[in-house]
Amino acid sequence: MKAFIVLILCISVPATQLRSQGCVAIRNVAGISPDLFFDNLKPGERCILNITNRYFEASKSFRGTRSFSDTLVTNRIYTLNLSVSAILDNGWMLSLGIPMSANSRNNGADHKGPLSYPKYTTSAFGLGDIRFTIYKWLLPFSPNQKGNIQAGLGIKFATGDYRYQDYFVRNDSTKILAPVDQAIQLGDGGTGIIAELNGFYSLGGKIKLFAQGYYLINPREQNGVSNLKGRNPTPQQVSNNTTVMSVPDQFSFRAGTTIFIQKFVFGAAFRYETVPVNDLVGGNKGFRRAASILSAEPGWLLFIWESPLSVILSKIVRTI
Repeated sequence: MKAFIVLILCISVPATQLRSQGCVAIRNVAGISPDLFFDNLKPGERCILNITNRYFEASKSFRGTRSFSDTLVTNRIYTLNLSVSAILDNGWMLSLGIPMSANSRNNGADHKGPLSYPKYTTSAFGLGDIRFTIYKWLLPFSPNQKGNIQAGLGIKFATGDYRYQDYFVRNDSTKILAPVDQAIQLGDGGTGIIAELNGFYSLGGKIKLFAQGYYLINPREQNGVSNLKGRNPTPQQVSNNTTVMSVPDQFSFRAGTTIFIQKFVFGAAFRYETVPVNDLVGGNKGFRRAASILSAEPGWLLFIWESPLSVILSKIVRTI
């Protein structure tokens, strides 16, 4: 039986922000509907190459639920995520996710102090935190199945540079090289445990609903990286234990719908993400941007392509 890889190229429309804290440090989580890994595989297929990209812009500043009339800070997060999944027997699947990020932060407070102008930009670019996850479909497979539930358990490695530095402007002649803000760091510096629960349900025909829940447990309390942008700590920062960055947990929930038209898939979803105040495991000391993001994914286009490279990749998976 001919084996081949399904290459999914996801050309996503940028997420539209509904309400967010402009500085919250959310790491990108891939956004592919779980039914794509269930309905679109033929017998004998063993590999999936999944390429997703996400652009997120936090351009409003909130204190609680009150927004500022002037945008004090703008964070821009772009992540290209490459993942390779091995399809095993009996509903098991292994997945390796490798993110690359290009992040930037534009404001004045990081440089010359609160409410200062003009604004300056600091940036970070490079490899993010790699994830390895084991998945299992919980319900038995059957022809024309209307839905299923998938559980995942994995590990997030501290491969992203959580000490990334850029220059902060103090005056016309002085710049300080220091770690960039937590919101745009490439990683958080912790090795974490990933728990996922995904599911889908068919409404009939080619329309499906899906939901995805993701929680990252980060046992490490602090990563030892200064949060002060090259400044000396204040007594309040010392007493609050916020002179260095924390390694917080992260929660993400997505829900939406997909429509299949031949080899094309169209979809729309909303996404809710949180950096909690308190972690499930470990302490809570250190500086963290605990807040939530509610955003919309107004649509994306996916093309499912049968690639000649499948024979080689499938043989590699079978050998392993």
